[in-house]
Amino acid sequence: MPAVGPLLSEYRKKSRLSQLDLSLMADVSSRHISFIETGRTSPSRAMILRLADVLDLPHTDSNLLLHSGGYAAAYTQLDLGADDMKPVREALTLILDNHNPYPALVMDGSWNLLMANSAQLMMTAQIIAGSSTPPTMNILEAIFRHDCYRPFIENWDEVASHTLRRLRKQVLAFGKPSDDALYKRVLEMSPPDNWRQPNDSPSDGPMLTIDFKLGGQSLKMFSTLSQFGTALDAGMEELLVESYFPADEQCKAFFEQFAS
Repeated sequence: MPAVGPLLSEYRKKSRLSQLDLSLMADVSSRHISFIETGRTSPSRAMILRLADVLDLPHTDSNLLLHSGGYAAAYTQLDLGADDMKPVREALTLILDNHNPYPALVMDGSWNLLMANSAQLMMTAQIIAGSSTPPTMNILEAIFRHDCYRPFIENWDEVASHTLRRLRKQVLAFGKPSDDALYKRVLEMSPPDNWRQPNDSPSDGPMLTIDFKLGGQSLKMFSTLSQFGTALDAGMEELLVESYFPADEQCKAFFEQFAS
């Protein structure tokens, strides 16, 4: 495990901050930041937590910074199935159920599917030959696979480019090995040629829609992402609730009839 100094320096540089910038934000001297990064002084637990907060580090990285300084983790990292996570599971179930008849799902920070409502399962069953279990439990991979969502997304190039750029930002910002591995796998799945460049054509709406071809109809949907804003658990902090909404009356009528 790297010492606290080099690790702090790495996080600071990823945030594109100078030692002076970080010192002003943390209300300490730039000399003190320099001494920490070069190993000439050992920061206290409180100082590490202050610097992690100023750098807006995810809980997992804050824990790593604490471990590198010889301190215990500040944040738990519980499995969603743990007893202590029961209120979280119940809250997620309530959110998903209340979003019916429209699709909604819960995924972790690496796009792995954890929970889904009945509308999402029914839609997936229509796409994957009557099965509610796709060939991959990773949502981003499912978008790129020919035996999953890819043939059913009419504006696939646009959707795939948008999600791949988002994943690249995750890799650059956080450097998680699981994200990097997913990024490399997806790049081998024939991504759109110009995915790195946002489409500069005139937009036909205020948001990116996902145009699914389902049941002989073209269904326009858009999605929102929600997180727990007060999470003190590293795993809980990364949970994402993706909720889909109809972008036109045809899509709205389809899902209302679909559910009934």
